[in-house]
Amino acid sequence: MPTVIGKAFDFNICFRPITLTAHAGIVLLRDFIAKLDLPALIDAEIKVKQRERGYPESENLLNLCWNAILGGHCLRDLDVLRGDAGLTQLLGINSILAPQTAGELLRQFDLGDLSDLRRLLRLVAERVSLFGGRQSSRVTIDLDASLYEQCSQQKQGARRNYKGKVGYYPLFAFWAEEKELLSTHLLRGNAKADSRARYLLRQALCNAPSGKRLYLRADSEFYCWKLIEFCEQEKITYAITADQTKELQARIAALPEAAWKHYAAGGVQVAEFSFAPARRAPHRYVVKRQQVREKSGEWRWRYHVVVTNDERRSAKKLMQWALGRCAMENLIKEHKHDFGFEKLPSQRFHANWAWLLVSQLAWNIVAWFNRRCLPASCHTMMLGTLRHRLLKVAGRIVHSGRQRFLVLSEENLFQDWWSFALKQLADLSWCSA
Repeated sequence: MPTVIGKAFDFNICFRPITLTAHAGIVLLRDFIAKLDLPALIDAEIKVKQRERGYPESENLLNLCWNAILGGHCLRDLDVLRGDAGLTQLLGINSILAPQTAGELLRQFDLGDLSDLRRLLRLVAERVSLFGGRQSSRVTIDLDASLYEQCSQQKQGARRNYKGKVGYYPLFAFWAEEKELLSTHLLRGNAKADSRARYLLRQALCNAPSGKRLYLRADSEFYCWKLIEFCEQEKITYAITADQTKELQARIAALPEAAWKHYAAGGVQVAEFSFAPARRAPHRYVVKRQQVREKSGEWRWRYHVVVTNDERRSAKKLMQWALGRCAMENLIKEHKHDFGFEKLPSQRFHANWAWLLVSQLAWNIVAWFNRRCLPASCHTMMLGTLRHRLLKVAGRIVHSGRQRFLVLSEENLFQDWWSFALKQLADLSWCSA
């Protein structure tokens, strides 16, 4: 009989050797990446370990992904997975990476290794396309940046921004229709997004499928003419929030009342005009205005201005489409909190940059699996919901007749998700030749 260590409610608490898992749903994602032949691709493209012995890069990097996908918020949370007896069997590995080893692995990344990791992300995305994923007819790229606050000021690149907060300032390029993270770039906390805007877009285009119509939306942090001119050169339809300079404000103030049209309830109006900033050709600008009440009780107009090369949409339709970019704030919030990537784990800048790129892989594994293998009702769900309903499910691994069984409760209310995913996975195949 097992030793009872105590009692809670009406239950005697004891530990005994038994193969259970609290993360049964992860086997679906593991089968998905096996169909992509992702482990072999990682081992072929990533050579960061200084010693040949030990586990391959694929196990190490994917362990970091599983930790994030299953709810880990730091490297120490790998110990939670190490205590799940059945998880290693579901993942087809011998053991889960130790937190200290994970930190050592990240610290080995240099600029060349980061370039290899970016190439890996592109190659994986290309394989997903071959599986019939990424089916949207257009690619709307949403650019944004967010401060990732850090507790330590000793981390390389952690700087204080103009708001007095210390951290890093990563840039993100999301594919709006697919919720895919096309590109990420790590900046110091006091950096400006426009300094690397064109580079971020170039990286996103490398990862985006070819032959699709390209669109770009961004806020005023990306209002720079190098980016605008690049979009026009590449024939990308864009809508970027404009800085409200004195010259632009004067142009808006000069608009006649007849130029303002109804936009939404509450007296919200929209207008458009042509404006040529200093030493630039005239561009189409669309402006929305709304009356807001100051603390003093006085009313004033609040404006939102967008520059665009889209001559097809009406001013109202253009503004509605441009403001659709605001949904990206929820994606960044999900990246920070549901995936737990806000707290970068190392004192070294390149290690934290590698961590950010691993986050891109983890994010996209979930996004691709969701779009390709789950019912349409799941496609708008955030990771926290999928984790609670599908991934973090109790299961027991049973060996019988030289076969292994993953036994779930028949009371599970999401059996239709499992059936759908298993059918979709059975239809996937990959030939590395």
